[in-house]
Amino acid sequence: MARLDVDAALSCGLVYEVGPLVQAMIGWPLGLDTLRIRVVPKDRGYEEVVLGRLQGAGIDTAAASGRGMAERLLEYVVEGAVLSAYEPSTGELLVVRENVDESNLNGLRLVVAHELVHRGQHLRHPCLFDRVNGIIRRLFRHASEGEVSLQQVRTAVAEVSPIMTLLESHAYYVQECLHRLHFPDAIVESHFDLPGLLFRVLGGFKLSQYTQAIPQVAEATQNGTVDALYASVWGLEPHVE
Repeated sequence: MARLDVDAALSCGLVYEVGPLVQAMIGWPLGLDTLRIRVVPKDRGYEEVVLGRLQGAGIDTAAASGRGMAERLLEYVVEGAVLSAYEPSTGELLVVRENVDESNLNGLRLVVAHELVHRGQHLRHPCLFDRVNGIIRRLFRHASEGEVSLQQVRTAVAEVSPIMTLLESHAYYVQECLHRLHFPDAIVESHFDLPGLLFRVLGGFKLSQYTQAIPQVAEATQNGTVDALYASVWGLEPHVE
């Protein structure tokens, strides 16, 4: 299979093709008219995805010292394994060119569909994204004041896990529904090289978030109670029009 020529024009076209399908499934607006779409090379994946997320949460990454061994390993894994990401602080959908160019067009449609669900989540329930940002800032504040304790890390993980699990499970549920109903021949580039292996080994907790809440999401989708499911994650009142 020939490699895709992944550029902003192709990605934008696929977003506008698959956007209505995503919007129909989740029942929330996606604000495609204000969504920014950018294709980045894999050697910028860490800066754009990870550091961009921290900056979006209000962390001054420029003030951080040089990258240690753990951060360099994370950079290696991210640059080799992350396909795409939605950054809520800028309203951008990022596509990592070399990590998706061995997909077929329908596979790339599923990749952007997953991120479009995150876009819809952000517009519909911004308070959950604000909550995650607050947890990130608190943890970094502890780090700036001295060594972060194991208990502080455990508390942060306990607070953020239900939110991230719902966000990722919902996006993966929609992705899989679209795969089954509209794009059965989709091929999404899969990485079985060293970065991909490390992602599976080191990112087991992150990977579990994609499927752990799928039964609840499926039931809520069928019952029309998805907003109530989101509200229950943080004791919020359900969204009303």
